[in-house]
Amino acid sequence: MGHLHDRYNLTRVINLSGPLTVYGTGQSSPAVAEVAAEALQQEWMIDEIAQRASDIIARWSATDAGTLTASTASGIALTSAACMTGADLGRVRQLPDTSFLKNEIVIQQGHCVEFGAPIEQMIRLSGATVREIGTVNKTTVADLEHALTEKTAAAMFVISHHTVQYGFIELRQFVDICHARGVPVIVDGAAQAHQIERIVDSGADLIIVSGQKYLDAPTSGIVCGRGDLVRAVAMQNQGIGRAMKVGKEGMLGAIVALEERMGTDLERWASQQRKKAEYLAGKLEGIPAASISLVPDQTGQPITRVRIDIDEHAASITAEDVCRDLEAGNPSIRPRA
Repeated sequence: MGHLHDRYNLTRVINLSGPLTVYGTGQSSPAVAEVAAEALQQEWMIDEIAQRASDIIARWSATDAGTLTASTASGIALTSAACMTGADLGRVRQLPDTSFLKNEIVIQQGHCVEFGAPIEQMIRLSGATVREIGTVNKTTVADLEHALTEKTAAAMFVISHHTVQYGFIELRQFVDICHARGVPVIVDGAAQAHQIERIVDSGADLIIVSGQKYLDAPTSGIVCGRGDLVRAVAMQNQGIGRAMKVGKEGMLGAIVALEERMGTDLERWASQQRKKAEYLAGKLEGIPAASISLVPDQTGQPITRVRIDIDEHAASITAEDVCRDLEAGNPSIRPRA
């Protein structure tokens, strides 16, 4: 273990932040890694793998169908595209030119977040026009109803710790309002695989989650939902989706990761994660000027996090001092004299 770090002079990471892209996201199980390695060494009928993946995604999510993308980000672009083209191959091949198509994707301004790139940019990759509604910290029903017009292809809802956590239209109400106008709803739930049942119950039409975050698959995105729209997402592989295809190792790895997840006792898993947090919190107790607490995930995931609050007066150092030191390339942070 670790020979790649030495071979390529790479930094060794102890990850206390969770499956973030900047750290390479989650760690695959030995079974997933073995399958991905086998996939790389053989040839396959890709359409067959895609069909098996669709069946397993549908069973895992209790939806009509599923498909795989290169990532959640590409899933945002391809679901946006699917809602504009449907299963019309001519329209699929027309994108990103959206002339004569319904081409607006409605999204609450508080959901227009940066996850490494802007959500809005991923939507625009499809050729769609982003229509932001409300303000950063408040969106009303009137804002949403006013924005749903004959130009609306879909509406997008984002579930993430990055978004504003108050003042927005809640998911189920958002879906109900859109459906009353015949508008499909896309949910970007990149790290929300543990909450798939709740998201599906909302009535959302297309749901996107990350394969490599809490499912611990190779890099991939998982789309599930309404059968006709999922098929339209898959059809984008004959258009703009060709530039966003997932490899054979990602597809087969995601299948095995989903099978493993379906066999996981979620309550037991959540208890194990809490015990890890409690252990870490106990080790941190007693640090001068630090207050340690356990907090639940703000989006409702079954995850417990350790929060560290620093009294800057007692520590004689501020967050600005730390950031300035890190930006200067000095990881050795010392209190001010």
